[in-house]
Amino acid sequence: MTLIKKIIENAQEGNYAFGMFNTSNLEVTQAIARAAEEKNMPVLIGITESAVEYAGFLPIVNMVKAVIEESSADLVMHLDHGKNSEFVKKCIDAGFESVMIDASRLDFEKNIEVTKDIVDYAHERGVVVQAELGKIAKLDLSVESGVTLAKMEKTDPDELEEFVNRTGADTVAVIVGNIHGMYEAEGNPHLDLDLLQILRERVSTPFILHGGSGTPSEDVIRGIKECGIVSVNIDTEVRIAFVTALNDFFVSGQMVIDPRKVLSIARDAVQKKVGDKISLFGSL
Repeated sequence: MTLIKKIIENAQEGNYAFGMFNTSNLEVTQAIARAAEEKNMPVLIGITESAVEYAGFLPIVNMVKAVIEESSADLVMHLDHGKNSEFVKKCIDAGFESVMIDASRLDFEKNIEVTKDIVDYAHERGVVVQAELGKIAKLDLSVESGVTLAKMEKTDPDELEEFVNRTGADTVAVIVGNIHGMYEAEGNPHLDLDLLQILRERVSTPFILHGGSGTPSEDVIRGIKECGIVSVNIDTEVRIAFVTALNDFFVSGQMVIDPRKVLSIARDAVQKKVGDKISLFGSL
């Protein structure tokens, strides 16, 4: 059994969730690993296509691999929201133990076709596949008041059952009121726990909660304890912790010419945030 399969199985049996935290640089990756070590819990380190565009494929993949190799925690390199099949397969071939194929923008039949293709390719190589059904809303955080860039389509229970049976996906990202991003203009999202319970009654496949940043803690806990969520994705809150720490430092008027001293402050802030989230998910 691979590490990621063991992590998922343990979360199911223990009725808790593990975190998936996105990274785009060395300091954030180190912070995630150190928080996992501190809490003695497994964590997924997520890489997105936009992170690859920023850092380059080999630099970021090899950097995450190196941090994982040096860490005493159970860490897994995960592809988050892979939308291009060839890119997903490239990640599988590069040693990712877990990948997400996100074909949710396509119609139902095409989503099944694309997902099944990746599942077949991945399973032949011992890699776990996460899929998505429904459409998660995304907020443009560059706009002060917040702008919804995509209309949410919650996961349909009837479609979910067929989707799981026909694709063989190992886990499914369900849409139950969760969003990508967070902002205060209209408050944080609440999960449709009634729908989540219905979805759980339809399939036994482990659920992944995307858009965990800003979601009320009580909703997250109930989703984990009552509805089979085994992993929660956090990206925005990690970014906010990193940038806020840097902003606070520079606003203080201190002058430091060694970037390592400044970036270590941001790294510490991310480590604390990740540690808090690990504890929230019940991984104590």
